[in-house]
Amino acid sequence: MELNKRMKTILAAVVHRYITTAEPVSSSIIAKEYNLDLSTATIRHEMYWLEKYDYLWQPHTSAGRIPTDKGYRFYVDNLMIKRYLKENEKREIIQIYKKNKELEETMKITSQLLSKLTHNLGVVLAPIIYDDLVRNIQFIPVGNNRVLTIIVTDTGLVCQKLINVSGEITKDRLSYLSNLINNKLTEKDINIINLKKILKDELDKILSFQERFNYIYDFLEDCLNFKSLKNKVYLDGRTNIMRQPEFNETIKLNYILSIIEEENILANTIRKCLGFRKIKVIIGKESKLKEIQSCSLVTSKYNIKGKPAGAIGVLGPTRMDYSRMISIVEYVSDKLSDILSEF
Repeated sequence: MELNKRMKTILAAVVHRYITTAEPVSSSIIAKEYNLDLSTATIRHEMYWLEKYDYLWQPHTSAGRIPTDKGYRFYVDNLMIKRYLKENEKREIIQIYKKNKELEETMKITSQLLSKLTHNLGVVLAPIIYDDLVRNIQFIPVGNNRVLTIIVTDTGLVCQKLINVSGEITKDRLSYLSNLINNKLTEKDINIINLKKILKDELDKILSFQERFNYIYDFLEDCLNFKSLKNKVYLDGRTNIMRQPEFNETIKLNYILSIIEEENILANTIRKCLGFRKIKVIIGKESKLKEIQSCSLVTSKYNIKGKPAGAIGVLGPTRMDYSRMISIVEYVSDKLSDILSEF
């Protein structure tokens, strides 16, 4: 059924009111608060048809109505008016990103920003870098059998890993290894995955028989193991979820907390959301995940020097302020793309 203009107006009012109050919305409230120049009886009649065609539902016979997933979807696609961030919010985001930070800290700060601005769960998927070309690598001893590995990729990303080694590796040996690698990098383009194989072949030629089977190989394996970043997720705002009235029920809350802990599942869900459109909104059961069917997810891709790199998102109840969530996610993804491209 195609909604008429009056139905659309009433649906928009119900969504707005429910987002604001988290209370079922009655026809009398709509008549009183939204100045639609319609009688309570007319509003009630239209709400009946909206319920019949699954845009609204009534949790109790004596209560008002609340939007369904279908109602939210129609609202987001057809009725929602886009809102923009306030200038002071934009300045705050820009100021935070102005400081020169390494990748790990930038990811954490982004999830914190999303959580703070939306009062929901901020989610950031780290960029997939193991296919990136390596431009430079350095090994810096930091004492107590620990080595800081710094890798610079072709996108300009600076990735750092602190490695614990089982044996002593001298500063000279570390310098030799980094020079060996960097010389190979000047000869041809090599990504992280291929670099490990090339190094193994080269080390077989220069290391003694004993060294081939000791911690040198283990050390380099740890240094270049970035595959785990494929589903690396940075989260902030778990307590925001717990404060939402929808999740007062222990069962619902446990469902959501369980999916938050299963980072791989959450990461894969977000990656599946990404398509040709920059912003994607997944509402309730559209996610196909039982654990978050009472939630919505607003996601956006971010780029590094024009190359798709990762994604950010906001997870919260289906009763979220979609216009604001979309504006925040869109703006933050743009700024994140800018800062990562400047590394």
